[in-house]
Amino acid sequence: MDKATNNKITENQYMAVVQSSMIAIGVLTLSRGVAKYAYQDAWVSVIIGGIYPVIIVMMASFIDKKMNHHDFWQINNELYGKLLSYIIITIFILVFSFSNLSIISGYINVITAVLVPYLPKYVSIVTIMMLTLYTAINGLNIVARLCEIVFYLVMVFTIMPISLLFQGDITNVMPFFSSFKNILAAVPDSLYSYAGVELSYVIISFITNKRNTKNHGIYGVLTVIVLYSINVFVTILCIGWEMTAKYSYPPLFISSSLEIPLIENARTVVMTIWSLVIFRILACEVFAASFCLSKITNISYKKSCIVITAVLIPLSFLLIPEHNRVKVVGKFTPYLIIVGLAWGIITSITILIKKKNYKEETK
Repeated sequence: MDKATNNKITENQYMAVVQSSMIAIGVLTLSRGVAKYAYQDAWVSVIIGGIYPVIIVMMASFIDKKMNHHDFWQINNELYGKLLSYIIITIFILVFSFSNLSIISGYINVITAVLVPYLPKYVSIVTIMMLTLYTAINGLNIVARLCEIVFYLVMVFTIMPISLLFQGDITNVMPFFSSFKNILAAVPDSLYSYAGVELSYVIISFITNKRNTKNHGIYGVLTVIVLYSINVFVTILCIGWEMTAKYSYPPLFISSSLEIPLIENARTVVMTIWSLVIFRILACEVFAASFCLSKITNISYKKSCIVITAVLIPLSFLLIPEHNRVKVVGKFTPYLIIVGLAWGIITSITILIKKKNYKEETK
Protein backbone atom coordinates (compact mmCIF):
# COMPACT_ATOMS: atom_id res chain seq x y z
CA MET A 1 0.00 0.00 0.00
CA ASP A 2 1.30 3.45 -0.89
CA LYS A 3 2.89 5.33 1.99
CA ALA A 4 0.91 8.44 1.05
CA THR A 5 -2.38 6.57 1.20
CA ASN A 6 -4.25 6.93 4.48
CA ASN A 7 -6.30 3.84 5.30
CA LYS A 8 -6.76 4.32 9.03
CA ILE A 9 -10.39 4.51 10.17
CA THR A 10 -12.30 4.75 13.45
CA GLU A 11 -14.89 2.29 14.74
CA ASN A 12 -17.67 4.73 13.84
CA GLN A 13 -16.33 4.99 10.31
CA TYR A 14 -16.15 1.20 10.15
CA MET A 15 -19.82 1.07 11.13
CA ALA A 16 -20.63 3.58 8.38
CA VAL A 17 -18.70 1.60 5.76
CA VAL A 18 -20.42 -1.65 6.79
CA GLN A 19 -23.76 0.07 6.36
CA SER A 20 -22.66 1.57 3.05
CA SER A 21 -21.61 -1.80 1.67
CA MET A 22 -25.21 -3.06 1.65
CA ILE A 23 -27.38 -0.11 0.64
CA ALA A 24 -27.56 0.20 -3.13
CA ILE A 25 -30.08 -0.85 -5.78
CA GLY A 26 -31.92 -2.92 -3.15
CA VAL A 27 -33.49 0.22 -1.68
CA LEU A 28 -35.59 0.49 -4.85
CA THR A 29 -35.99 -3.16 -5.88
CA LEU A 30 -36.02 -5.27 -2.70
CA SER A 31 -39.74 -4.85 -2.01
CA ARG A 32 -40.60 -6.06 -5.51
CA GLY A 33 -38.47 -9.20 -5.22
CA VAL A 34 -39.63 -10.38 -1.80
CA ALA A 35 -43.31 -9.48 -2.38
CA LYS A 36 -43.49 -11.99 -5.23
CA TYR A 37 -42.96 -14.86 -2.79
CA ALA A 38 -43.93 -13.72 0.71
CA TYR A 39 -46.78 -11.40 -0.33
CA GLN A 40 -47.88 -9.18 2.59
CA ASP A 41 -45.29 -10.82 4.88
CA ALA A 42 -42.34 -9.79 2.70
CA TRP A 43 -40.96 -7.51 5.41
CA VAL A 44 -40.54 -10.53 7.70
CA SER A 45 -38.35 -12.21 5.05
CA VAL A 46 -36.16 -9.11 5.03
CA ILE A 47 -35.62 -9.36 8.80
CA ILE A 48 -34.77 -13.07 8.60
CA GLY A 49 -32.35 -12.40 5.73
CA GLY A 50 -30.59 -9.92 8.00
CA ILE A 51 -29.12 -12.85 9.92
CA TYR A 52 -26.59 -13.27 7.09
CA PRO A 53 -24.81 -9.89 7.43
CA VAL A 54 -24.87 -10.19 11.23
CA ILE A 55 -22.99 -13.50 10.95
CA ILE A 56 -20.49 -11.98 8.49
CA VAL A 57 -19.53 -9.00 10.69
CA MET A 58 -19.28 -11.25 13.75
CA MET A 59 -16.91 -13.58 11.91
CA ALA A 60 -14.92 -10.60 10.61
CA SER A 61 -14.44 -9.37 14.18
CA PHE A 62 -13.51 -12.84 15.45
CA ILE A 63 -10.95 -13.41 12.68
CA ASP A 64 -9.45 -9.94 13.11
CA LYS A 65 -9.04 -10.43 16.86
CA LYS A 66 -7.58 -13.93 16.66
CA MET A 67 -5.17 -12.96 13.85
CA ASN A 68 -3.79 -9.96 15.75
CA HIS A 69 -5.38 -7.43 13.40
CA HIS A 70 -3.41 -8.53 10.35
CA ASP A 71 -4.74 -7.34 7.01
CA PHE A 72 -6.77 -9.53 4.64
CA TRP A 73 -3.73 -10.59 2.59
CA GLN A 74 -1.63 -11.46 5.64
CA ILE A 75 -4.44 -13.55 7.15
CA ASN A 76 -4.82 -15.66 4.01
CA ASN A 77 -1.07 -15.98 3.56
CA GLU A 78 -0.55 -17.16 7.13
CA LEU A 79 -3.44 -19.63 7.18
CA TYR A 80 -3.53 -20.98 3.62
CA GLY A 81 -0.08 -20.38 2.14
CA LYS A 82 0.94 -18.24 -0.81
CA LEU A 83 -0.67 -20.23 -3.64
CA LEU A 84 -4.11 -20.54 -2.05
CA SER A 85 -3.90 -16.92 -0.95
CA TYR A 86 -3.50 -15.78 -4.55
CA ILE A 87 -6.55 -17.81 -5.54
CA ILE A 88 -8.66 -16.55 -2.63
CA ILE A 89 -7.71 -12.91 -3.15
CA THR A 90 -8.42 -13.21 -6.89
CA ILE A 91 -11.87 -14.60 -6.12
CA PHE A 92 -12.60 -11.67 -3.81
CA ILE A 93 -11.42 -9.21 -6.48
CA LEU A 94 -14.00 -10.76 -8.79
CA VAL A 95 -16.64 -10.57 -6.05
CA PHE A 96 -16.07 -6.87 -5.37
CA SER A 97 -15.79 -6.07 -9.09
CA PHE A 98 -19.01 -7.90 -9.93
CA SER A 99 -20.83 -6.07 -7.14
CA ASN A 100 -19.54 -2.80 -8.57
CA LEU A 101 -20.71 -3.72 -12.06
CA SER A 102 -24.20 -4.70 -10.91
CA ILE A 103 -24.55 -1.47 -8.91
CA ILE A 104 -23.29 0.99 -11.53
CA SER A 105 -25.34 -0.62 -14.31
CA GLY A 106 -28.45 -0.74 -12.12
CA TYR A 107 -27.97 2.89 -11.16
CA ILE A 108 -27.60 3.97 -14.79
CA ASN A 109 -30.75 2.06 -15.72
CA VAL A 110 -32.72 3.86 -13.00
CA ILE A 111 -31.52 7.42 -13.63
CA THR A 112 -31.98 6.96 -17.38
CA ALA A 113 -35.59 5.96 -16.83
CA VAL A 114 -36.37 8.48 -14.08
CA LEU A 115 -33.96 11.43 -14.00
CA VAL A 116 -31.92 12.02 -17.16
CA PRO A 117 -33.35 10.09 -20.13
CA TYR A 118 -31.69 12.59 -22.48
CA LEU A 119 -28.14 11.90 -21.22
CA PRO A 120 -26.12 9.23 -23.08
CA LYS A 121 -25.43 6.26 -20.85
CA TYR A 122 -21.72 6.22 -21.57
CA VAL A 123 -21.45 9.80 -20.30
CA SER A 124 -23.14 8.82 -17.04
CA ILE A 125 -20.96 5.74 -16.56
CA VAL A 126 -17.66 7.48 -17.26
CA THR A 127 -18.55 10.49 -15.10
CA ILE A 128 -19.61 8.41 -12.10
CA MET A 129 -16.65 6.03 -12.33
CA MET A 130 -14.18 8.92 -12.62
CA LEU A 131 -15.65 10.50 -9.49
CA THR A 132 -15.47 7.11 -7.78
CA LEU A 133 -11.83 6.71 -8.80
CA TYR A 134 -10.99 10.20 -7.54
CA THR A 135 -12.45 9.30 -4.13
CA ALA A 136 -11.13 5.75 -3.78
CA ILE A 137 -7.61 6.52 -4.98
CA ASN A 138 -6.98 8.63 -1.87
CA GLY A 139 -7.47 5.64 0.42
CA LEU A 140 -9.96 4.15 2.84
CA ASN A 141 -9.91 7.13 5.20
CA ILE A 142 -11.48 9.40 2.57
CA VAL A 143 -13.96 6.71 1.54
CA ALA A 144 -14.93 6.17 5.19
CA ARG A 145 -15.44 9.89 5.72
CA LEU A 146 -17.79 9.97 2.74
CA CYS A 147 -19.68 6.99 4.18
CA GLU A 148 -19.94 8.74 7.54
CA ILE A 149 -21.40 11.91 6.01
CA VAL A 150 -23.93 10.10 3.82
CA PHE A 151 -24.83 7.88 6.80
CA TYR A 152 -26.89 10.72 8.27
CA LEU A 153 -28.59 11.47 4.96
CA VAL A 154 -29.63 7.82 4.75
CA MET A 155 -31.78 8.41 7.81
CA VAL A 156 -34.06 10.35 5.46
CA PHE A 157 -34.78 7.05 3.71
CA THR A 158 -36.13 5.81 7.04
CA ILE A 159 -38.01 8.95 8.08
CA MET A 160 -39.77 9.54 4.75
CA PRO A 161 -41.46 6.09 4.62
CA ILE A 162 -42.53 6.43 8.26
CA SER A 163 -44.44 9.59 7.30
CA LEU A 164 -46.59 7.39 5.04
CA LEU A 165 -47.67 4.99 7.79
CA PHE A 166 -50.95 6.81 8.37
CA GLN A 167 -51.70 7.06 4.64
CA GLY A 168 -51.62 3.32 4.01
CA ASP A 169 -54.24 0.62 4.41
CA ILE A 170 -53.56 -1.80 7.27
CA THR A 171 -55.45 -4.56 5.46
CA ASN A 172 -52.67 -4.60 2.85
CA VAL A 173 -50.26 -6.14 5.36
CA MET A 174 -52.72 -8.53 6.99
CA PRO A 175 -52.92 -11.27 8.03
CA PHE A 176 -49.49 -11.28 9.65
CA PHE A 177 -47.34 -14.44 9.31
CA SER A 178 -49.85 -16.07 7.00
CA SER A 179 -47.39 -18.62 5.59
CA PHE A 180 -43.98 -19.36 7.06
CA LYS A 181 -43.20 -21.38 3.93
CA ASN A 182 -43.71 -18.32 1.72
CA ILE A 183 -41.70 -16.16 4.11
CA LEU A 184 -38.72 -18.53 3.86
CA ALA A 185 -39.10 -18.73 0.07
CA ALA A 186 -38.51 -14.97 -0.15
CA VAL A 187 -35.41 -14.96 2.08
CA PRO A 188 -32.94 -15.66 -0.80
CA ASP A 189 -34.18 -12.53 -2.58
CA SER A 190 -33.57 -10.49 0.56
CA LEU A 191 -30.02 -11.83 0.80
CA TYR A 192 -29.16 -10.20 -2.53
CA SER A 193 -29.64 -6.79 -0.94
CA TYR A 194 -27.30 -7.67 1.92
CA ALA A 195 -24.51 -8.83 -0.41
CA GLY A 196 -21.52 -6.53 -0.10
CA VAL A 197 -21.12 -6.86 3.66
CA GLU A 198 -18.16 -9.17 2.89
CA LEU A 199 -16.24 -5.92 2.57
CA SER A 200 -15.88 -6.03 6.37
CA TYR A 201 -13.27 -8.80 6.02
CA VAL A 202 -10.98 -6.38 4.18
CA ILE A 203 -11.46 -3.13 6.08
CA ILE A 204 -11.67 -4.25 9.72
CA SER A 205 -7.89 -4.46 10.15
CA PHE A 206 -7.58 -0.72 9.43
CA ILE A 207 -9.52 0.35 12.54
CA THR A 208 -7.30 2.32 14.94
CA ASN A 209 -9.42 2.40 18.11
CA LYS A 210 -10.36 -1.28 18.45
CA ARG A 211 -12.57 -1.30 21.54
CA ASN A 212 -15.61 -3.19 20.29
CA THR A 213 -15.48 -3.79 16.55
CA LYS A 214 -18.09 -6.54 16.74
CA ASN A 215 -20.77 -4.26 18.17
CA HIS A 216 -20.03 -1.48 15.71
CA GLY A 217 -20.31 -3.94 12.84
CA ILE A 218 -23.62 -5.22 14.19
CA TYR A 219 -24.92 -1.66 14.67
CA GLY A 220 -24.17 -0.93 11.02
CA VAL A 221 -25.99 -4.08 9.93
CA LEU A 222 -29.02 -3.43 12.17
CA THR A 223 -29.40 0.03 10.63
CA VAL A 224 -29.72 -1.57 7.20
CA ILE A 225 -32.12 -4.27 8.42
CA VAL A 226 -34.40 -1.63 9.96
CA LEU A 227 -34.21 0.55 6.84
CA TYR A 228 -35.03 -2.31 4.48
CA SER A 229 -37.79 -3.70 6.70
CA ILE A 230 -39.52 -0.32 7.03
CA ASN A 231 -39.09 0.29 3.31
CA VAL A 232 -40.79 -2.99 2.37
CA PHE A 233 -43.48 -2.79 5.06
CA VAL A 234 -44.54 0.76 4.14
CA THR A 235 -44.48 0.02 0.41
CA ILE A 236 -46.85 -2.92 0.84
CA LEU A 237 -48.95 -0.95 3.34
CA CYS A 238 -49.48 1.81 0.79
CA ILE A 239 -50.03 -0.07 -2.48
CA GLY A 240 -50.46 -3.73 -1.51
CA TRP A 241 -48.21 -6.67 -2.34
CA GLU A 242 -49.72 -7.18 -5.81
CA MET A 243 -48.75 -3.69 -6.99
CA THR A 244 -45.43 -3.90 -5.15
CA ALA A 245 -44.52 -7.07 -7.04
CA LYS A 246 -45.56 -5.45 -10.32
CA TYR A 247 -43.66 -2.15 -10.32
CA SER A 248 -39.95 -2.09 -11.18
CA TYR A 249 -39.16 0.50 -8.47
CA PRO A 250 -42.08 0.57 -5.98
CA PRO A 251 -40.56 3.15 -3.55
CA LEU A 252 -40.21 5.66 -6.40
CA PHE A 253 -43.87 5.20 -7.27
CA ILE A 254 -44.80 5.96 -3.67
CA SER A 255 -42.41 8.91 -3.31
CA SER A 256 -44.02 10.58 -6.33
CA SER A 257 -47.20 10.94 -4.25
CA LEU A 258 -45.42 12.02 -1.07
CA GLU A 259 -46.03 15.63 -0.05
CA ILE A 260 -43.33 17.38 2.00
CA PRO A 261 -43.58 21.05 3.04
CA LEU A 262 -41.26 23.35 1.01
CA ILE A 263 -40.32 20.45 -1.30
CA GLU A 264 -42.13 20.32 -4.61
CA ASN A 265 -40.96 16.90 -5.79
CA ALA A 266 -40.16 14.30 -3.12
CA ARG A 267 -39.02 11.80 -5.73
CA THR A 268 -36.25 14.14 -6.84
CA VAL A 269 -35.04 14.41 -3.23
CA VAL A 270 -35.08 10.63 -2.89
CA MET A 271 -33.13 10.19 -6.12
CA THR A 272 -30.55 12.80 -5.11
CA ILE A 273 -29.86 11.17 -1.75
CA TRP A 274 -29.88 7.73 -3.35
CA SER A 275 -27.27 8.91 -5.88
CA LEU A 276 -24.94 9.80 -3.00
CA VAL A 277 -25.63 6.39 -1.48
CA ILE A 278 -24.66 4.70 -4.75
CA PHE A 279 -21.54 6.84 -5.07
CA ARG A 280 -20.26 5.83 -1.64
CA ILE A 281 -20.80 2.08 -2.15
CA LEU A 282 -19.00 2.25 -5.50
CA ALA A 283 -16.04 3.90 -3.76
CA CYS A 284 -16.07 1.15 -1.10
CA GLU A 285 -16.08 -1.64 -3.70
CA VAL A 286 -13.31 -0.02 -5.77
CA PHE A 287 -11.17 0.34 -2.64
CA ALA A 288 -11.61 -3.32 -1.69
CA ALA A 289 -10.92 -4.63 -5.20
CA SER A 290 -7.90 -2.32 -5.64
CA PHE A 291 -6.44 -3.21 -2.24
CA CYS A 292 -6.64 -6.92 -3.06
CA LEU A 293 -5.20 -6.38 -6.55
CA SER A 294 -2.25 -4.42 -5.16
CA LYS A 295 -1.42 -7.31 -2.83
CA ILE A 296 -1.27 -10.07 -5.46
CA THR A 297 0.43 -8.01 -8.18
CA ASN A 298 2.80 -5.86 -6.11
CA ILE A 299 1.74 -2.77 -8.03
CA SER A 300 0.83 0.32 -6.05
CA TYR A 301 -2.65 0.78 -4.63
CA LYS A 302 -3.25 3.92 -6.70
CA LYS A 303 -2.28 2.16 -9.93
CA SER A 304 -4.55 -0.72 -8.91
CA CYS A 305 -7.44 1.75 -8.58
CA ILE A 306 -6.82 2.96 -12.12
CA VAL A 307 -6.64 -0.61 -13.47
CA ILE A 308 -9.85 -1.69 -11.72
CA THR A 309 -11.73 1.40 -12.93
CA ALA A 310 -10.45 0.99 -16.49
CA VAL A 311 -11.72 -2.60 -16.54
CA LEU A 312 -15.08 -1.83 -14.92
CA ILE A 313 -16.10 1.00 -17.27
CA PRO A 314 -16.39 -1.07 -20.50
CA LEU A 315 -17.77 -4.11 -18.68
CA SER A 316 -20.57 -1.98 -17.21
CA PHE A 317 -22.19 -1.69 -20.63
CA LEU A 318 -22.82 -5.45 -20.72
CA LEU A 319 -25.36 -5.10 -17.90
CA ILE A 320 -26.99 -1.85 -19.01
CA PRO A 321 -30.27 -3.34 -20.31
CA GLU A 322 -32.15 -3.92 -17.05
CA HIS A 323 -33.41 -7.35 -18.10
CA ASN A 324 -29.80 -8.41 -18.71
CA ARG A 325 -28.71 -7.06 -15.34
CA VAL A 326 -31.51 -8.79 -13.44
CA LYS A 327 -30.78 -12.08 -15.17
CA VAL A 328 -27.01 -11.98 -14.59
CA VAL A 329 -27.23 -10.67 -11.02
CA GLY A 330 -29.85 -13.26 -10.12
CA LYS A 331 -27.59 -16.01 -11.46
CA PHE A 332 -24.28 -15.00 -9.87
CA THR A 333 -25.21 -13.26 -6.60
CA PRO A 334 -25.90 -16.55 -4.74
CA TYR A 335 -22.29 -17.54 -5.45
CA LEU A 336 -21.03 -14.24 -4.04
CA ILE A 337 -22.93 -14.91 -0.83
CA ILE A 338 -21.59 -18.47 -0.67
CA VAL A 339 -18.01 -17.20 -1.13
CA GLY A 340 -18.35 -14.65 1.67
CA LEU A 341 -19.97 -17.11 4.06
CA ALA A 342 -17.67 -20.02 3.19
CA TRP A 343 -14.47 -18.00 3.63
CA GLY A 344 -15.59 -16.72 7.02
CA ILE A 345 -16.64 -20.13 8.31
CA ILE A 346 -13.60 -22.03 6.99
CA THR A 347 -11.19 -19.36 8.21
CA SER A 348 -12.78 -19.26 11.66
CA ILE A 349 -12.59 -23.05 11.98
CA THR A 350 -9.00 -23.08 10.71
CA ILE A 351 -8.01 -20.48 13.31
CA LEU A 352 -9.64 -22.47 16.11
CA ILE A 353 -7.88 -25.68 15.04
CA LYS A 354 -4.47 -24.01 14.73
CA LYS A 355 -4.83 -22.22 18.06
CA LYS A 356 -5.85 -25.48 19.72
CA ASN A 357 -2.88 -27.34 18.23
CA TYR A 358 -0.53 -24.56 19.33
CA LYS A 359 -1.83 -24.74 22.92
CA GLU A 360 -1.39 -28.52 22.97
CA GLU A 361 2.18 -28.20 21.67
CA THR A 362 3.11 -25.69 24.36
CA LYS A 363 1.79 -27.78 27.25
